[in-house]
Amino acid sequence: MVDLKKKILKERPRQMKKTKEFDLKKYLIKKGKIVNKLLVKYLPKDKSVISCAMRYSVLAGGKRLRPIFVMLGAESFGLDLKKIEPAVCAVEFLHTYSLIHDDLPAMDNDDIRRGKPTSHKKFGESVAILAGDALLTETFNLIAKADVPADRIVKAITMFAKYSGYNGMIAGQAKDTIEAGKWNKKNISLCKKKLEYIHIHKTSDLIKASLLLGAILAGAKDNDLEALEKYGHNIGVAFQIADDILDVYADKKLLGKKGSDADNDKITYLRLYGKEQSENKAKNLIIEAKKSISKFKINKVIYESLADYMINRNF
Repeated sequence: MVDLKKKILKERPRQMKKTKEFDLKKYLIKKGKIVNKLLVKYLPKDKSVISCAMRYSVLAGGKRLRPIFVMLGAESFGLDLKKIEPAVCAVEFLHTYSLIHDDLPAMDNDDIRRGKPTSHKKFGESVAILAGDALLTETFNLIAKADVPADRIVKAITMFAKYSGYNGMIAGQAKDTIEAGKWNKKNISLCKKKLEYIHIHKTSDLIKASLLLGAILAGAKDNDLEALEKYGHNIGVAFQIADDILDVYADKKLLGKKGSDADNDKITYLRLYGKEQSENKAKNLIIEAKKSISKFKINKVIYESLADYMINRNF
C-alpha cells in the first residue's frame, strides 16, 4: 500500500525560487563611485584657474546618471568598461558644462548648484564661461580616446554632437531661456508644443545620447540602438517632468539648489498641467519606456529599475 503522505509530497508542484530583488540604490552607489574615480583620473591636474574651475564643478557631486547610462549601454552589449573609461567621463563633462552655463546670470541666474556656490559665484562669470567651454571641448577628445574600432568612434561622436548641439540640447536650452516670461501670453495649445520641445531637447536628448554612446562604442545593432533611443526619449522627458515638480515641492537641501523656475517665469509641466496630470504623464512615459526594452535579455531589470527611479526620486 502506497504511503499517502509520500504520494502527496511527490505530486506537490515544486515552488519556484524567488528572484532576488534588484537593489538599485546599491547599484547606483557602486557605479557612482567608479564614475567619481574616473573623473578625478581624466580631469586636468594643473593649477590654472580654468582647470581649478573645471574640477570644482565636475567634482561638486551629482547623481552621475548620464555616465552610468554610458556604462549600462556598453555592458549590455558586451564591452569591457576599461575600453571606454574616457567616454564615460565625457558625458559628465558635457553635462557639467551645460549646468555651468545654465546657472549664469544671463540664463537661470542661480547662485547654488549641488549645495555649493555656482561656478560664476566662485570664480566670476568670465572664468565660468571659459571653464564650461573647456569641458565641452574636452568631451569630444575623451570620446575619441575610446579603445574600440575607429568607425564606432566616428559614429559615436557624430551622434553625440547631434544630440548635444544646436539641434539637440542647445536647442532646448535656447527655447527654455527665450520663452521665460513670455509663455503665458500665448494660447495653451502653442504652450504645450513649446513645452514638449523644451523637455525633449533640453533633457531627453542628452539622456538618449548617453545610452547610445556606450551601445555604439560596443557595436550594438541598429534595432537595439532604436530601442534604446525610444527608452531614453521616454525616461528623459519623464525625468524633466519630475524635475519640474521637484523644483516646487522638493526639500531644497536635498535638491541642492533653490528652485528657480517660478522666479524666472519658466514654462513647466507643473504650471501648464498641474501636479496630478504631470505625474500621470510621467508614469505613462515610464510604461512606454519599459515597453521599448521589453525584448532585452541582458540588464533588463536594471533598465526597468532606472526608469522607475526617474519619477520616484526625491532630488
